[in-house]
Amino acid sequence: MKKAPSLAILALLMVSLVAMGCPGLPKLDPPQDIHPPLVNLPCPPEKEWSRTFGGSGREWAASVQQTACGGFIIAGCTTSFGAGHADFWLIKTDAQGNKEWCQTFGGPMFDSASSVQETACGGFIIAGATESFGHGMGDFWLIKTNADGNKGWSQTFGELLFREKARSVQQTACGGLIIVGWTRCFRAEESDFFVVKTDAQGNKEWSRTFGGRRSERAHSVQQTACGGFIIAGSTFSFGAGRGDFWLVKTDPQGNKEWSRTFGGRWSESAASVQQTACGGFIIGGSIITRSAPAGVPVLPDLWLVKSDPQGNKEWSRTILYGDATSLQETACGGFIIPRWNDVVKTDALGNVEWRKLKGELTDEPGWPSVRSVQQTACGGFILAGSIDCRERNHEFFLVKLAPPK
Repeated sequence: MKKAPSLAILALLMVSLVAMGCPGLPKLDPPQDIHPPLVNLPCPPEKEWSRTFGGSGREWAASVQQTACGGFIIAGCTTSFGAGHADFWLIKTDAQGNKEWCQTFGGPMFDSASSVQETACGGFIIAGATESFGHGMGDFWLIKTNADGNKGWSQTFGELLFREKARSVQQTACGGLIIVGWTRCFRAEESDFFVVKTDAQGNKEWSRTFGGRRSERAHSVQQTACGGFIIAGSTFSFGAGRGDFWLVKTDPQGNKEWSRTFGGRWSESAASVQQTACGGFIIGGSIITRSAPAGVPVLPDLWLVKSDPQGNKEWSRTILYGDATSLQETACGGFIIPRWNDVVKTDALGNVEWRKLKGELTDEPGWPSVRSVQQTACGGFILAGSIDCRERNHEFFLVKLAPPK
């Protein structure tokens, strides 16, 4: 007589069936570095407060940073205010998230901010894309403001008959600025990394493109300890060819020193990179490991890759369902990562320590989408994104989490 299967075997069968998926649902084809399900995790830090900002149209927050005064600066896009179809929207709050001032920048066409940083002089630098100025087809747009958000100067970068979109800006050690995004011919589908270095007044010192025969898009840049730059994005020209993380390291003049791809038979796209305290790099983005029936959207998973200072992979982690739109190394050596409508905190090896769910981020009805995160001076975290709090409407969404206990 056959023995009845043990509880352990039954549990294993159940997990396998869940992984295979029910009829009509996406089928999971997981990589080997998949993280266990996010259950039975320690309690996340408490929410201290949340704020929304918006009007009668739509607003999307893309970037947030704590300022030297302890408040916060948020940049994104608004269709409720400003001059045109969509404009840069810059909001400054106090330490409790109460709005102190806001400014719009734009023209009659579509203008959208992607990145903001406080500068050493106390003002702010904003980067994004403009169709109102420059060549009018989509150019890098760089705006410098004073501490009250009043525009000091602006510069556009791009080529005639090309479209450019800036995704990340950072002030360099010399006081200049480094901006990355992508460029593509107006009638073509292929794009390349586009990197622009300016002086403190926004005057171009040099620009570089990196790419192959297909499409590459840069999403994040940081100046490294050696004075060069590390750039992360996606490539279809190199690596496995189906969309891979692409990491490019340059010298201070923008000349490529090396590049690395990370990926396999799935589709990967890097959204954020940071040099870690050990000198290596942490890259976050998305990986698609599922197929779905026709008409059913495929949800990506969050993918983390840690490399040494030469870009050689040390480890990677896949966390089901999500996308690392930004990330930051924390004071304890782990990483904080927003994932669409929640946020996760990992240890230094990418293992999830806690998770803050969307329902714990706001008391308002709606679906929050978290796009940017930073650890604050007190050890807590500030999150920014958008929330669809009314029908066909989105607002800026700002959340402050307390320091972990």
